[in-house]
Amino acid sequence: MGYVGSFELNGVHIKTRATSDEQKIENHIRSFLHRSNNHRTKVIGLDAEWLLLHGTEPGTVTKSKCATLQFCDGHSCLIIHLNGFNCFESWAYDSVHKSLLNFLRLPNVTFVGVGIKENLAKLEKQYGFGCRNAVELGPFAASVMKRPHLSFCGVDELAFVVCKLDLRKYRPLKTVYDWGCLSKELAKLATVNVYSYYKIGSKLLQCDVAGGRNAANGSSQAVARKRNKNKKVVNGTSQTGARKKSKDKEKKDVSGNSQAVARKRKRKGNGEKD
Repeated sequence: MGYVGSFELNGVHIKTRATSDEQKIENHIRSFLHRSNNHRTKVIGLDAEWLLLHGTEPGTVTKSKCATLQFCDGHSCLIIHLNGFNCFESWAYDSVHKSLLNFLRLPNVTFVGVGIKENLAKLEKQYGFGCRNAVELGPFAASVMKRPHLSFCGVDELAFVVCKLDLRKYRPLKTVYDWGCLSKELAKLATVNVYSYYKIGSKLLQCDVAGGRNAANGSSQAVARKRNKNKKVVNGTSQTGARKKSKDKEKKDVSGNSQAVARKRKRKGNGEKD
């Protein structure tokens, strides 16, 4: 059970691999980490698709089970077909589980997505996956771009507002949503979504870092201006004090001269000689 193909999205060719093969999954995860990202935090788009397990009564759903996990680093997309594992509940000890567990907990990787918090909560509850760094793109976009309504927007609107990117035309028009059996159309749909997450997240994190630097520079400049202002005040106070002392000295000199003249006149009036 697998698929390998390339999809052209906005002039970029994304190689997509859908697989349940342990070695291919591990190799692809390693390729994510080997690609340079200018020594910044690695950004990975993350998405998940869920199968609804129907109950015995018509129209009832007992629970949902994760069918696929999708990852994208802007160059390639990995779709892990979890249904391809036999006795999935018991693979907590195999290599794929360990690879995913370690990957999601890396400190220098940030996973981004729409609905990512809910997906990760389900994954942790069902399979023990915990993610160290996860960013919900809607609220993050609202915070970075100062537009509160973005908290409630879907991936298409976020991609257009944040990246001026319209990927709607690349979505398959007719798709049978059977994630239990991954078709080429579903692979493309998954690639479009998770690639969009990567683009949105990368742009927002870049803006957030730049905004932080600008804020830090602004704070430094404000501190410098305050110091210069205080310095001027101190210098002005010192100069004022110096002028005051000079005036006081002049007054004392004038007063001293006046007293000397008065004493001299008094001696002359008494017939004394100098």
